[in-house]
Amino acid sequence: MRKLQKLILAERTTTSPYDSLSPRAISRIASKCRKDEVADAHILIKQLNAELCTIPDWDGDTHDDIWRCLELFKAILDKMKK
Repeated sequence: MRKLQKLILAERTTTSPYDSLSPRAISRIASKCRKDEVADAHILIKQLNAELCTIPDWDGDTHDDIWRCLELFKAILDKMKK
């Protein structure tokens, strides 16, 4: 498992995978990320965007799941810039 995934799972101990993480949780994840996790987040964003193009329009649940992941990775990267 990727370190970025481990950091996210550690923050999800009390929340559902379908719930958004709090800004505080995102900040904690971002504070533990280094160059490898930044690169990993960028790679995952590209992979998810590519996958999004292959999902049929009728599959709204999968679209939602992918968008949720994209928003999380982008929020983590944004926190790291600050």
